[in-house]
Amino acid sequence: MAASKMGRRARDQRGAVRFVSQLPVHTEHGAGTTQNVSAQGVYFETDVEPRPGALVNFTIEYRLHGRRHRLLCEGKVVRVEPRGARVGVAARLVSPFFDGEEVAEPAGVR
Repeated sequence: MAASKMGRRARDQRGAVRFVSQLPVHTEHGAGTTQNVSAQGVYFETDVEPRPGALVNFTIEYRLHGRRHRLLCEGKVVRVEPRGARVGVAARLVSPFFDGEEVAEPAGVR
């Protein structure tokens, strides 16, 4: 019972609904993939381990109406955990914004 109360309490502290999504993430140190995204944060897996409390700049690529776009983000690392050969990074968004540019695609990719 204590474990179920702890899990419920942790979920109750989340300020926004999480959406499972696997989107490309690019940081200045390497690439990764999101596991979930919310209006307040993102959880992604990558090969480079940032330190908790660090500010990280990253882009998330997504498709809208058949075109690729980028979401430019700054986040504060709140948790880092081993995920096999990679690391999971939970970051609270500090300043998300859209850059308004489409991402150029190689010919024939859709």
